[in-house]
Amino acid sequence: MYSVYKKSTMRKGEIRFQFREQTSLFGRHAGYIPKLLKETIKEKGENASEPLKWHINIDQAMSLVGESGHTLIINLKPNSVEPILSLYELVDVYGHSSDGWTPVMFYIRGLFIDEDPKGFKEKDFVRKVEDIEDPIFSLTYLSGTVISEEISGRWTAPGPSATNSVLLWPETFDYFSDIAKLIQERTA
Repeated sequence: MYSVYKKSTMRKGEIRFQFREQTSLFGRHAGYIPKLLKETIKEKGENASEPLKWHINIDQAMSLVGESGHTLIINLKPNSVEPILSLYELVDVYGHSSDGWTPVMFYIRGLFIDEDPKGFKEKDFVRKVEDIEDPIFSLTYLSGTVISEEISGRWTAPGPSATNSVLLWPETFDYFSDIAKLIQERTA
């Protein structure tokens, strides 16, 4: 489950998250990733087309679409049998669009990782910066690409399957690896 939250810095290293709405990250017409990518490409003014390595900084891109001060939150285990609180903030998305597909790497921050949800108020909560796990990375792929500055294809993630792992060719693997190293150095 994915949601848009208003994010504000409070006193003494605390961050407040206020729920605005549920949303989707994926899907050409309704997903935030293609929506933010389109605006990021437009902002840069480049003739973007596959093969294309790209980056979306969520804070900056949300401002481009008129949602300054908002962020995207991922509930990793919304339907777990036993209640488990697993919330992550999406910080950056890196993609490599080529041949109709786009492997993506998410840079996320762990707000709550497999914690007891008793007493948790998901519509309005505060987290101390020191309690946030940073950085964390996740990989997936999307059915879609960028052709002549246009989002092309469905931009959907794979469904549950035993064979939906991400296949990374050396160039894409190196791109993601180099970015992950830079983020780790920056957050150390």
